[in-house]
Amino acid sequence: MRIGTILLCCALLAGCSVKMAYNNFDRLVRWGVSDYVNLNREQKDLLQHEIERLHLWHRHNHLPQYAEFTNSLVFTISDGISEQTLADLFTQFEVWFDEVETEATPIVIAMLASLTDAQVEALPKRLEDANLELAEPELDKPLQESQARWADEFADVLKNFTGRLTKEQLAYLQRRSSEYQPERVLWVEYRRRYQQVLLDLLALRRDGETFAAAYKAFSAQREAYYGPDLTEVFANNKRLNRETAVYVLSNLTPRQSERFAERLHELSEDFQELAEQI
Repeated sequence: MRIGTILLCCALLAGCSVKMAYNNFDRLVRWGVSDYVNLNREQKDLLQHEIERLHLWHRHNHLPQYAEFTNSLVFTISDGISEQTLADLFTQFEVWFDEVETEATPIVIAMLASLTDAQVEALPKRLEDANLELAEPELDKPLQESQARWADEFADVLKNFTGRLTKEQLAYLQRRSSEYQPERVLWVEYRRRYQQVLLDLLALRRDGETFAAAYKAFSAQREAYYGPDLTEVFANNKRLNRETAVYVLSNLTPRQSERFAERLHELSEDFQELAEQI
């Protein structure tokens, strides 16, 4: 449900079509929910109504901030990029994550509370199917394959903003890839722990106030289910990603720098146009 910041991160990290994603977000949410639950008509109507409310709130309260933020990034990075600069940028993302999540939490609680016994019974298998799909790219794969995949994905993200990378930049990614630690399987193990607690919590869903309070407390403690292994791997890969981004962004060619600035200005304009739509 973190609609705006998910879109912003997708745009900044993967070069996706912001306008298309944003204007079709209700459909994307319905598709996502349908992977886990076959909603009845009443639930579909509830979800649609709540998404429209959240969408309107977000369009007016967050999109103008995204427009200003992406436009200012050009000047921020032109003044010199550092790990602290990136850390500050992602701190801002986290602030937006929290704001949108707070606004969306009543929707999540209402949808979970509406689940029938049959829907809850079918949920564990659907959750596990999604877990296995998420883990698959690194499950039982050689370490070198996962590390090469990291380098390829990092290069693809950069190319969306800078165009083709130089031989030196690609060689740097290959060298740093040996430091990547596979995280998908550990992430799925975390999800299983988290999901089991959620499934147990659903037994309270008929008691409105009790369930709402329990869900909010549970949701606020997600990282408590990470475990030491995932926490350590996350810290390593976060460091690696920041150092790699700092190096490449500090060593762009003139043409890459120009393309990067153009892309950020385009994103800023997209966010502003979306904010002005009724």
